[in-house]
Order: sequence, then C-alpha cells, then structure tokens
Amino acid sequence: MATTTHRGITYTSSGSATMQVQLDLPLQAGVDQDETTWLTSYPGALTSFAARQTDGANRMQPRLVCLGVGALAEAETITLSGDCNVIISANVSKSDATASVAITHSGLEITADVEQVDDGTTDDTSNCVIWIIVG
Repeated sequence: MATTTHRGITYTSSGSATMQVQLDLPLQAGVDQDETTWLTSYPGALTSFAARQTDGANRMQPRLVCLGVGALAEAETITLSGDCNVIISANVSKSDATASVAITHSGLEITADVEQVDDGTTDDTSNCVIWIIVG
C-alpha cells in the first residue's frame, strides 16, 4: 500500500502502485491556495470571519489534479482523503504500450481496470496519468 500527500490531500493505493502529483491547480479565480499573504495583510479585523456552508460543513473548492501512477494493477484502488469531499470527474491517459487502462470512480475512490491489449483477460500493470477534478 503506497501513500502520498500533496497540498492537504492524501492519495492511498490498495496495492503497490507508485504515485506522484504532477499538477494541483485550484479552479477558483485569482487565488493560489498556497498564498496566504491576504490573511495577514487585510486592513481591519476579521475575528468573526468563517467561510462555511449553512449546514456547517466546509466544502472544498474544485481542483484539477494530475496524478502520475506507476505499476497500476487490475482492481487496484486509489482513495483520496483530507482536504477533499468528492471526486467530480476522473479520466486516465495510459503511457504503457502493453496495457489497456480504464478507471471508474465513486465518492473518493478510483478503481482501475488494467488488461493486456489483445486477450482482455490477462492482468497487467501499467504506467498512466489520472486527471481528477476533486471538490
């Protein structure tokens, strides 16, 4: 089981796949999520400021994540946790010439379907890039 954390999101695989976040781009206009200067230089007091949903749950802003994955295996899962609520969309681009890669997602979990190109039944491992829009 491999784990990596980047900008508050932890990615955990159920198998031996390696993972590296290649891009993590906030999809809100004009704010870099690592920039906090505005918190300390705002003119005035913000003691009661708390951006929250009316139901009390903090919802995360959408982010586009590019996750490079090595040695992804059949039925291996990647689970997201931390600063995220849901996977809005996920798609995969394979970079391994010997395997066919497809993924499905539900909640905060991505499941891989990796097969050998011709026979459709022999499991293989594959290197790929998974593009995720996470909220």
